[in-house]
Amino acid sequence: MLDKFVFVSVPVQVMLYPSAAYGALKPVINQNGLESELCDLNILLSQKLNEDEFEDLYNWSAFAKSDINTELKNKVIDIASTRLDNFSGWLAISVFSFYNTRIVNLLLNHIKGKQRNYKILLGGNGCTASLSDFENKEFGQYCLDNQLCDYVIFGEGEVALNELLKGNNTYPGINKNNFEQVENLDSLDFPDYKDIDWSHYVDPRLMITGSRGCVRKCTFCDIELTWPKFRYRSAKNIVEEIKKNFYETGIKQFEFTDSLINGSVSNFNKFNELLIDEKAKDPALADIFYTGQFICRPKKHMPERTYELMYNAGCKQITVGIESFSERVRNHMKKKFSDEDIDYHFEMCGRWNIPNVLLLIVGYPTETREDHQSNINALYKYKKYSDMGTIFMSRWGFTMHIYDGTPISAMKDELGIVEVDKGNEDAVFNWISTKNPDLDLAERIKRRVEIHEVSSKLGYTMPNSRKELQTLLSISKDYVAQKSVLIPITQS
Repeated sequence: MLDKFVFVSVPVQVMLYPSAAYGALKPVINQNGLESELCDLNILLSQKLNEDEFEDLYNWSAFAKSDINTELKNKVIDIASTRLDNFSGWLAISVFSFYNTRIVNLLLNHIKGKQRNYKILLGGNGCTASLSDFENKEFGQYCLDNQLCDYVIFGEGEVALNELLKGNNTYPGINKNNFEQVENLDSLDFPDYKDIDWSHYVDPRLMITGSRGCVRKCTFCDIELTWPKFRYRSAKNIVEEIKKNFYETGIKQFEFTDSLINGSVSNFNKFNELLIDEKAKDPALADIFYTGQFICRPKKHMPERTYELMYNAGCKQITVGIESFSERVRNHMKKKFSDEDIDYHFEMCGRWNIPNVLLLIVGYPTETREDHQSNINALYKYKKYSDMGTIFMSRWGFTMHIYDGTPISAMKDELGIVEVDKGNEDAVFNWISTKNPDLDLAERIKRRVEIHEVSSKLGYTMPNSRKELQTLLSISKDYVAQKSVLIPITQS
């Protein structure tokens, strides 16, 4: 029997579709003579925990709750152990973001000191997150220092994993944050999803990566830590992958993992043109469609022809980081688009039937009450696009959080950002700005609730609003209650 390479996806991540990292790494695993297996603990724990338990686990993982009770921790360990014990080979845990670090730490401390026949490997963006829970070290380095794992791959995984499995543990990025970015993404093997049990997922789709990195350097984003340079695949290579995975799985929905699918507008246009051509050649491809993250650009960079190509190629939805409807706030964020650009973007998407999921942030450090009012005014202004489905949904999240590694964390002195002392608790949510003293946590939560109430009144679709409001309540209890500040939150 072959040794196993068990790839573990942990909460909190979406449970609609399987990990893209597993598909990308599977060719490397198999080429090195290992049997690959996906263990999605997001699915397993959602099936075994009750609603309140999973809610507590979610909030703790998202750093909106300082701790969970020992009984729940033991239950999580017991459930995970049924899938992670008694095999030989490799246990590889995906630390997708800092949201995954607490549960990974919980599992690794359970395993530590036990007899095992596998090596433990960590990888993913969360390995570079520096949080007070973990001595303010990068999480991957913290785990190495505390003998919680054998190896950490920092940065991109395909080449480094291949080197590690061949015995080269000194390759850049292995156990040291000195990774080298892959220059030619076309050189990587196409992902392999043939062994996925799609019955576990409520919205089956195939993840596809057209680019890595971003053409923007937004202050709140840490993407540059993993991909300092923007790199993209050729349009032809992307279309060939879509065809291969469709023929192998029959899945027609593709979601891009890119930070932005229109990073190179010329390559994006070429991709759409080629996909349209391939659909014309083979009717079996006709119903293939795609979704992805997108940046709002000025009209001169995004002529109407681009939106027309998107529609004809099968673009069914884009996720756009508007972040704030205050141009002043967006300028500080380095978003690089104007109010007029937003107007034009919505007009084009309305004309070509391209629904938008909007990502927005409440309580950015420079946000004033006037900026907050700009967000509210925009909800009234763009209601027509919500009514017609062009704004398919709005994602306001919780409130602005700050953690080390993002550009804004290096601006703490400039912005007067001070993390409120909470002992050993993490302060990603609980901060104040001496330059904008009215914007404390209580005020940020009040603004978030006000946004919810106006959005609800105007009929905007807000998925997970109940969960987000419950998380806000949890944050309130953890960080505000000691000040006797009552935060009125209605759940509608």
